[in-house]
Amino acid sequence: MNHKHGVGMLTLLLLTSFSADAAKVYSWVDSNGVTHYTDTPLPGKQAKEVDLRIAPFIGNAPRSVQVSNFNELTGKGAKQAQGEAKLSIALLVPEQGGTLRDNTGNVVFHGQINPAAPTQYDVRLTLNGQTAALVSNNPVIRVENLDRGAHVAQLDLLAKDGTILAKSSPVTFYLHRASNLSAPKPTPKANQG
Repeated sequence: MNHKHGVGMLTLLLLTSFSADAAKVYSWVDSNGVTHYTDTPLPGKQAKEVDLRIAPFIGNAPRSVQVSNFNELTGKGAKQAQGEAKLSIALLVPEQGGTLRDNTGNVVFHGQINPAAPTQYDVRLTLNGQTAALVSNNPVIRVENLDRGAHVAQLDLLAKDGTILAKSSPVTFYLHRASNLSAPKPTPKANQG
């Protein structure tokens, strides 16, 4: 087999092997120095398994790598994924199921952004299903004169264009305030007598 036919046969074997994912290719050199390729190693021959991701060296052509995902082979994809960790925001205060006591109804909500907040961002507080407040570049929001009772709060991390980057889990908390109702005043009784 001449060198030209060997290259053609190699190309055919490589293309065939890419279509069958589990196929293996072996190579061995005969006594005339001709390289042979086969799908099963021949007994008595020193056959080596061919790495199908790397093209064999033929003549002066440079070696080439042929993979389905080059970033996976070089590890670039893992480094990039690690560098682009998903943003998250959590509502730390008030705590889930916590009870606050404030007769003025003032509540301060503290959030935490991980891994690091963008340079410009907004934080929106949703309280009982309605937008309560929006602040820029600060995960702390103060709400005044909140009614007593149970409340559900959630924080949204927003890009400056309004895109939602992350949402916190909803937190249910309870606010206790002294009642505005005072005890009834005793009514004076008429003098009898």
